Amino acid sequence: MQSSIEQRHSPKRRVSARPDPRVKHLGFSSRQWPFLYVLVGNWIFALAFFLGVKLVWHWVPTEWSNPGDRIALVLKGSVFALLPGVIGICIVAAQRLDPKMWVGRIAKTNSALDINTRFILNTFEQFTAYFVANAVVSLYTPAEEARSLPILTMLFVLGRILFWISYHKNPYLRAFGFGITFYPTVAVYIWLVLFMLFGVRIPLF
Repeated sequence: MQSSIEQRHSPKRRVSARPDPRVKHLGFSSRQWPFLYVLVGNWIFALAFFLGVKLVWHWVPTEWSNPGDRIALVLKGSVFALLPGVIGICIVAAQRLDPKMWVGRIAKTNSALDINTRFILNTFEQFTAYFVANAVVSLYTPAEEARSLPILTMLFVLGRILFWISYHKNPYLRAFGFGITFYPTVAVYIWLVLFMLFGVRIPLF
């Protein structure tokens, strides 16, 4: 009797109401809004980082008179941009020797080997767009604005590191690192298209 009375008088647990993913606000569902926040955060962070470093760092290359000098700076930056990918390849080469990482001839899904392999693939995909963008930008950049290229490389490397670490913690967290890698490259392509097709040179570089 006492137990039944306690059960009747025991407070009911409140169930937190979860937002219905089908309900949309401004055309986006509750599941899409976090990614939009990350997207906006990527652009704000990348722009603040770019302008902040450019404001305090006034480096000018000593040799910038011909296309060879400009491409040489891009190649030097590419060494650092690819460094995370090269380190990833070395790690994967060692992990391939561990039989626990495999299911037959396929790496276990979401294992360290699987994540690192995906990271390497994504890094080289991103690098292709990054390299072409920086190489073309170098041809239109005066010497006093050449520091934009190393700053873009800093963003690329920072994005790759955050992407890699976050991927191992939680696959959903890698979006921020991905954005820091990719969206500055998108901004560069927009800048190039505006300049080459319409002659509009945004004073950002």
